[in-house]
Amino acid sequence: MKKKQPITDADYMLIVIGIFIVCAMAPVIVWTAMITDDGVIPRAIISCEIIMLGTFFIITNLKLNNKIEANYRKCMGVIDEAPMVLSGSKGSRHPIISYEVKGKVYTIQSEVGYGGIAAFFLKGKEVAVYYDEDDPSIAYTKHYLFLIMGCMFMFAGLLALSSIFYQ
Repeated sequence: MKKKQPITDADYMLIVIGIFIVCAMAPVIVWTAMITDDGVIPRAIISCEIIMLGTFFIITNLKLNNKIEANYRKCMGVIDEAPMVLSGSKGSRHPIISYEVKGKVYTIQSEVGYGGIAAFFLKGKEVAVYYDEDDPSIAYTKHYLFLIMGCMFMFAGLLALSSIFYQ
């Protein structure tokens, strides 16, 4: 059996690199703003940076989910409930999921959570659960937050870029 790769904070390094690249472009934006009168070039650079940041978020999401799929077995679980978990001044829903492996039922509370009421956290809904073969009590669900954030950044960047051409 191949060695499992842990899901760690190191997986988020791509996002850190992307943010660093975007911040490193700030002097270029300032310089181009000083030499142009209409501000088209700086707006185009900023738009492209926002698109790049969105791309980094999407790539990171795909990387995390591929690591989960490659290293863990898949089974179907059922959402028992989605209690509100307070974190800071706001709360989010982290569903409690039951899944069965070799006749034994396990329960996990998903790391994936969203604020307010989420329609996809309905009690009784089936979701994919990825568990460790050696210790089925270790399990994960797929992450979609970076995918959503990446799509939002890409949409905002494309909208800003298109506004340059349609003034």
